[in-house]
Amino acid sequence: MGNIDFKDKKNIYAIAVVLLILAAAYCVYTYMWDPFVLEREQLERDLQSAQSELDKINAKKHRIAELELQLVQAEKDFEKLKEMFPEEEKVPLRLQDLYAVLRSSGVQIQRFNPEGRSEREHYIENRYSIAVNSGYHMLGYLFAEIANFNYPTAISNLRLNRYSGITAELQKAETHGWTPITMSVTFNLTTYTSKKAPK
Repeated sequence: MGNIDFKDKKNIYAIAVVLLILAAAYCVYTYMWDPFVLEREQLERDLQSAQSELDKINAKKHRIAELELQLVQAEKDFEKLKEMFPEEEKVPLRLQDLYAVLRSSGVQIQRFNPEGRSEREHYIENRYSIAVNSGYHMLGYLFAEIANFNYPTAISNLRLNRYSGITAELQKAETHGWTPITMSVTFNLTTYTSKKAPK
């Protein structure tokens, strides 16, 4: 390769074209490509940030759905608790429940008397005095059914006495084959109601 002749117009023209191309490439790189790369990187960061926020929002949406289901379940549980511990004693319903199990157990009711109520710190006890005539197995069935009420109950002051007409009952049982009445039973049945907190 020889030296470039700067007096030759062709060489000068070629050098000028090369310089123009280099200048144009520099301008394209500096003012177009480099900002484009920077903007793309910024957009990618923004996209990642937006995706992260979207993931958080979706996670919260799932959590909201879970909380809504929990709220629905809590409302159902609260209604059950209100049924178990009503704000007022429902004597007619208690009577219906008791008479239903008395009929199914076969015992003979002699007395069902409300005996007042006692206030405790957070609840009220409602007492009933009950007297029945019953056989041993009938009484066991009766207490099992009372234990299965959908509200809390308690049996106290249980007293068992020989039934005054046991001789006649045993004769009828032998003749007709039914379960005899052998006991006179008295007990207290206690149910519970909620107590509103003072305002």
